Amino acid sequence: MKVAAVQLRISEKTYVSHDVFIEEMEKRIVQAVNTFHPDLIVFPEYTSVFPAVTPYLSYAGGRTSVEEIFTAIGEDYSDIDTIRDLFVRESQRMETLMDRWGTLADKYDVTIVGGSYFAYDGEKLTNRLVVFGPDGNRIYSQDKFFLTDFETDILGLSSGSPEKPEGLILEDRKIVFTICRDTFLDRWETLYNGADLWIDIKANGETYGEEQVALFSRALPARLSDTEVPYGATVCLTGSFLELFWEGVSSFIGKTEEGVHTFMTTGSPGEEEILYFVLD
Repeated sequence: MKVAAVQLRISEKTYVSHDVFIEEMEKRIVQAVNTFHPDLIVFPEYTSVFPAVTPYLSYAGGRTSVEEIFTAIGEDYSDIDTIRDLFVRESQRMETLMDRWGTLADKYDVTIVGGSYFAYDGEKLTNRLVVFGPDGNRIYSQDKFFLTDFETDILGLSSGSPEKPEGLILEDRKIVFTICRDTFLDRWETLYNGADLWIDIKANGETYGEEQVALFSRALPARLSDTEVPYGATVCLTGSFLELFWEGVSSFIGKTEEGVHTFMTTGSPGEEEILYFVLD
């Protein structure tokens, strides 16, 4: 099974319109397909979150903080008092946009993890990973369970169900997923012990210095060392949007007789790069 892991670099230009966003994602898909002909292309956490903000980007002009921006938006939209309200308001348009990932999967005959987006079920707003099959349909989704303070206190997100995520079968291999902070919980070691590939999608909102390097080592490498799962991949978001920024090094790791070994990493924690690897 051939995998392309996209360490994506974003900016406000990525999200100036929904059409531009899809065009930008398609460029990465075309690059991966033409270079490697992968069975699976993986985008990182939060890739598909910010198109929800696209209709309101004009409010950013001349304002220096997210709080000022949302105060101005609230003055014009009576149903938006919090950041969560905005994502709820845009939820139906976001579902339509997410289906365009399926159009790309169908067009290029490849399975795609479209990163994550904020999904609303009428009650809970969750950080949801979604996978599209080569026929264009959604074949798997999973909500983040272990949320950050920013996600609960500022964004108003709710945790996903603690029930066992099923993962998916692709090319006769079982693939399982965690979303960033979830990977630190050792509970997944029991749930995922029979998998062939463990994929962790991340949006690390801290400068990638020594502390974050150590933190990354306590995520997927630590989980893999205590299971029989032979391979793992971490896929990171980089870049910035409004006041937020992300850094991190993506990697492909695996079990050897000496323990967990890093087979390849991206060259920079702040730039864009695609890792290509074969699950042999």
